[in-house]
Amino acid sequence: MGNLAPTPADPRMYPIFAAAGFGPEVFNPRQHRSCELVDLYVVRIAIHLVRVLGLVPALTGALTVDEILVARGFAPAFRAPLGWLLERLVAADLLAREDRPRAPRYRLVDPLPEPGLEAARAEGLATDPSYAASYDLLDQAAVVYPKVAAGGTSGERALFQRVSLWGAYFSNSNGYYALNNRVAATVAAGLLPPDGGRILEIGAGLGSATAALLDLLGPRARKLIEYRVTEPVEFFRRRAERSLAAAAAPLSFAALDINRPWRAQGVAPRSCDLVWGVNVFHLARRLDEALAEAGAALANGGWLVIGEGVRPAPGRAVSAEFPFQLLGSYVDVELDPARRPNPGFLTAAQWQHELALAGFSTVAVVPDVARLLQVHPGFFAAAVTGRR
Repeated sequence: MGNLAPTPADPRMYPIFAAAGFGPEVFNPRQHRSCELVDLYVVRIAIHLVRVLGLVPALTGALTVDEILVARGFAPAFRAPLGWLLERLVAADLLAREDRPRAPRYRLVDPLPEPGLEAARAEGLATDPSYAASYDLLDQAAVVYPKVAAGGTSGERALFQRVSLWGAYFSNSNGYYALNNRVAATVAAGLLPPDGGRILEIGAGLGSATAALLDLLGPRARKLIEYRVTEPVEFFRRRAERSLAAAAAPLSFAALDINRPWRAQGVAPRSCDLVWGVNVFHLARRLDEALAEAGAALANGGWLVIGEGVRPAPGRAVSAEFPFQLLGSYVDVELDPARRPNPGFLTAAQWQHELALAGFSTVAVVPDVARLLQVHPGFFAAAVTGRR
């Protein structure tokens, strides 16, 4: 039977964080516990959805995802979310997976525990009230899963109508998401030339990562030669521009689709000292092409900084993915059995391999996730860096 209690922070983690330049204001036991509680809340949601979707009878045998999809009459678009739900319960030791040549089979070993969602949410908010936006998004996604399964809507249609929900989630006021911005921005700020530099930000969304970097740069932001903030969704880009209007930095805003040639979208070769983005490069349909574009945009000696959640092992489902399994932009990417076996987040080793193949030098993952995983097998926010 799986354990639904949070794993205490191992104090051996903190010297590793400190060695990477992150103090207790970024990584601390309270933050660790809050992230663990969100992680376990998603496991509880998965238990709840298995019951709501009527999967318990199907899981008393050993069935594949496709067999369950047909048996329950679910829409084809629900295949990826269904597979993810089952894999998340496998990772939580609540389901057994039997690996077969064609497709894995899933079955219950013991009766599932009660979800206990209300009490779990209350505990999470008592630990850190700033995580409310994360719980709100998770709850809304849990409502949408059965609707997508029934074929009544798409994930994009159901979730993107809730603009305020996304605005609150992708905010530095949300302690759960702010960690991603803070880690990547800290690394990016440390790699910028001290006398300024030219920045290109990819997939800026509502501008929370931009704000985090400018906050860390402080007076140095005025010395920047140029800071191009790009986001393909016009509504998000306009909101980011409004929220950053008072920034003391030479900001400009433009659309840029990571999946199209960047030069055709106004990014000249060798025009940047820093290319960076938070939680965007894992959305590239062809990751190798996106990394090549980033390399082409960088001047010699320039840095790429990719802020990402790092998957602890290949194929392992992590709770941060739960809402995004419903979105085509997340799951519809080109996969490779060895290099990119699943959509979404990559492992530290996979990121390092991809940047090396793209021609980057001095490739690193900050903090050192490989060392962290020896101490605590979890999902970590990190920055992947490479130099042209």
